[in-house]
Amino acid sequence: MGVKEQWHNFADSRFARVIRNKYLIAAAIFVVWITFFDSNNLIDWSKVVLNISEQESQKKYYIQEIKSIEEKLNELTSNRDSLEKFAREQYMFKDDSEDVFIVVPKM
Repeated sequence: MGVKEQWHNFADSRFARVIRNKYLIAAAIFVVWITFFDSNNLIDWSKVVLNISEQESQKKYYIQEIKSIEEKLNELTSNRDSLEKFAREQYMFKDDSEDVFIVVPKM
């Protein structure tokens, strides 16, 4: 079987007829165009979806942080003893009649 005969057999085969179909070629070009070359291609779209999911998880984290900070603020504004404790621990506040000594351990 020569090369010419093999070519004619391929050209007459069902696979070759499907490949030569103009609608199939147009659809394949469309899929390649949408996947890689369009301004809203699938690659960029997947990156955007990933970015959105990361931002949604950050949103959940910050909502939880806001709730905990609001609880602390409510506790500090409603209870004078907790406000005094917070001021002493965080900002080294003291009463006028007290002396504060900071002890730093040697390493």
